[in-house]
Amino acid sequence: MQKIQESKIKMSRAVSGILNGYAELVNRTPGLTVAHGMLDDLIGETEQHNQDQLNNGKELTTGKKEARNLLTSGTISIRSALAALGTSSDDPQLKLLKVKYQAADSEVKRMRDMQLFTYAYTVYNDALPYATQMEPFATADDVAQLKVLADNFNSSLPQKRTQQSKSKLSTQNLEDAVAQIDLLLNDTIDVLVKPWENKEPNFYKAYQNARMLVDAASRKTKTDETPQP
Repeated sequence: MQKIQESKIKMSRAVSGILNGYAELVNRTPGLTVAHGMLDDLIGETEQHNQDQLNNGKELTTGKKEARNLLTSGTISIRSALAALGTSSDDPQLKLLKVKYQAADSEVKRMRDMQLFTYAYTVYNDALPYATQMEPFATADDVAQLKVLADNFNSSLPQKRTQQSKSKLSTQNLEDAVAQIDLLLNDTIDVLVKPWENKEPNFYKAYQNARMLVDAASRKTKTDETPQP
């Protein structure tokens, strides 16, 4: 949420509070009760859209992180088993795998997502022919599990992109709701409250004070008025 949006939503809540506090005057003003209800509905919408923004795929992000950690750990485990098997074997092919997989674990941890996925499959394909020969370093089930972990991780990546698209939609919805609040206040509620300026000065002053925007960054205040052409 942008600072100006946050300020406008806080202001609209303050306005709603004043209207609640002067309920008798609001009820005596034709159209103001309905407008107040519409304002509260819009405030509720902004809260929902803001919550959608805050979520921003947290659950999916957490799931992806967990899937990546499991894949990283599984990949390191199987390639370590291949290196150990190559060390203890006279098979020339396994000796080559020993050389191939003696790199530091940090190399795997630093890989980008698709690079890690591809590398994990390379390790899996290298281990598969020796899956039943890798004990005690690893079991055939451990080798098979590496493919499962890689596929699970890969499936989490497009889900993240989908959630980012949903987040953009939530951002647009929030902008639309704030714009509707501006329009409702400027074109309807301000107009309905104006006649009470001299008849009920306490109400009008309290309303005008509530209509002051507070800049969360600078702490400066300004009246939220639309410039007249």
